[in-house]
Amino acid sequence: MSYGLYAAVSGSIVQEKRMDILSNNLANVSTAGFKEDRPIFRELYSKMNYSIVLADTSSQKNFMLAQKMNLSYLTFSGVKTDFSTGEMKHTGNPLDVAISGPGFFVVNTPHGEFYTRMGSFSLNDKGELVTDGGCPLKGKGESIRIKGTEITIDREGAVTVDGAQVDTLKVVDFKDYSALRKVGDNLFENIERGNERKAEECEITQKVLELSNINIVKEMVKMIDVLRLYESYQKVIQSLDETTSRATRDVGVVA
Repeated sequence: MSYGLYAAVSGSIVQEKRMDILSNNLANVSTAGFKEDRPIFRELYSKMNYSIVLADTSSQKNFMLAQKMNLSYLTFSGVKTDFSTGEMKHTGNPLDVAISGPGFFVVNTPHGEFYTRMGSFSLNDKGELVTDGGCPLKGKGESIRIKGTEITIDREGAVTVDGAQVDTLKVVDFKDYSALRKVGDNLFENIERGNERKAEECEITQKVLELSNINIVKEMVKMIDVLRLYESYQKVIQSLDETTSRATRDVGVVA
């Protein structure tokens, strides 16, 4: 395979990965608490050695042409999440809660504890405080049950119903955010033991939602850049393919 073709194909794949991530970011621009994903790429070096034996029929001597080539190309390495805080929006809904500063709400799921910054909550038919996906928020127990009409949540996360405190929202932070993985429904999984710690530098605000931290203009500019680069790589691939096809047709043709 032509090394130029190989580089162009790998470049096209890189841009496809970028487009997938940018499209997902834009699709979640209106999702409360959503955190932007950024692609990570790394440069790989491929040291290739090859030799060609050339025969001299007149002298019956063979000699070898040795050549070393150092090639580099980009490859997709993973996704890094930007955990910066999104804009705060006042909603007036007593079940909308936002975290100012580092920290995550703890959610109880069939697969264990997950974490979220999305504070758009509601009550299920059991009177439990749940996420948009129907997962119960954890307090001192497995869920927070609310029976009453007047709901107040203070800056420490204490939940008061009709003047009586019923529970406290469990909010935690992490030593290393790179150990958090998205699992869907705006939830994160912690994959590193001992990473969880008490959230000490955050404040809970009721009737407010943290919006996504996606900047629409920047994402659109990146998307345009991806389209232009992908188009350029495709032109290179087409040009190299035509050159190869022409060389193949011309092999053996007597002038």
